[in-house]
Amino acid sequence: MKLLALITTSLLALPSLFGGVSASAAGGATNYPQYTEFVKSLEFSSLTDFAVNGDEYAFIEHGETFDSVKLHKGDSLTTHEFGEGEILTALDCADGKFYYSLKNEESGDKVYSLPDKAESDHTMPEAEAKTTIVLGDYIYKLSNTQLTVAYIDETDHSKDFLKTLDGEYKNLKRFGDAVYAVKSNGLYSFDGSEEKLLEFKYIDYSSTLEIAVGSTQTDLTANYSLKFVTIGAGSYMTEVDLTNLGGEHFEAKQTQLIAEDTLALLLCYTGNAAVVAIGEKSYVTLKTSVTETEQTCTTEPEFGHATVTGNRIYASPFVIVGTSVLFPATGAIVEIKNKIEHEVLGSAFYEVEYADAEGNKHIGYVTEGFLTEYIIEDNKPPYEYPDPNHSEKTDTRTVILILLVVILVLAAISYIAYVLTSDKRKKKNALPSDDESASAK
Repeated sequence: MKLLALITTSLLALPSLFGGVSASAAGGATNYPQYTEFVKSLEFSSLTDFAVNGDEYAFIEHGETFDSVKLHKGDSLTTHEFGEGEILTALDCADGKFYYSLKNEESGDKVYSLPDKAESDHTMPEAEAKTTIVLGDYIYKLSNTQLTVAYIDETDHSKDFLKTLDGEYKNLKRFGDAVYAVKSNGLYSFDGSEEKLLEFKYIDYSSTLEIAVGSTQTDLTANYSLKFVTIGAGSYMTEVDLTNLGGEHFEAKQTQLIAEDTLALLLCYTGNAAVVAIGEKSYVTLKTSVTETEQTCTTEPEFGHATVTGNRIYASPFVIVGTSVLFPATGAIVEIKNKIEHEVLGSAFYEVEYADAEGNKHIGYVTEGFLTEYIIEDNKPPYEYPDPNHSEKTDTRTVILILLVVILVLAAISYIAYVLTSDKRKKKNALPSDDESASAK
């Protein structure tokens, strides 16, 4: 299973990475969009022309106030809008590039390329070229709005026929080895004398801009238990900023269509959604898109008790303000339950048991590197917060250093005393005795 295989991303917003958390917003429970809200069909109210380039299609739609060109490829749709008074008159494709003819009062008719909208010297086909098309043994002829298909078998004329298709047609065109025409604001392709209405699906992520926060802030810290989930292939999930839950809706970043089953850390269920994390990023997806999955991620910790050196203890192994359950936590003595390591997590964590000011015990998580080993004194219950700089190893080193200083001071004093007494002895030996002074006289 790949950790994260994602396709078809759409950038929606770029909120700040870190921020405060305020009270949960109103607006009802979290309601993540259903699959049908993402996948939509391209429909036209006034389709005037089209062009085809392999699996990419361009359409001109005439609006009440302005015209637009819509480009469709795969499940992506891009719309180019034009100003009032700018009239799109024709579309064409040549050498793998789209061209459109634009008419306005100032510059008249000009041809431009897409998607760069650069002026071009491309010559648009004459209208007469769109009335009769020969493809193999078939002849397509458009007369006003009536389309007929003639079949001519050069080896057996008894198979020849002429068929008039129902409906009113326009814009008869050939691109590659296919013939197309417009009928009732739809694009049709032809296989011999049989027509087929083409459907154009695309993915629209706009609904992810209004995913209600609901009770997410409370759910992130309420009765948490460590769980992993598998998000099923073909599901959608939206990256959200969990550091800012003060608004009515999540601040959405990207929405992804998952190509393969993807493993994630479950943060909480809220409304119809599951809030999950992969590495340092958090996502919202449909609750029905996830399946809880057993994972081996706990190992024996290196020590049984420790002092917290960081600022917070978290409800889950995901570090954001919204999952914080104890602040300030610096100096808190905790019991180490497990060491947590998994590729889905952004780093290693310790699962700890801590006590609040009332002595109530809870399970939380501390990032590796924000704990230091600590020997608990018998007369200090676990919920007391000792000096975070205190440790038995530090006291031992201090005592040794003091002893060394004392020894050095004593040695210095002894040396100075020795030197002083030695100088006095030398001076006394240098003075003559009374007998020696008398003899000299």
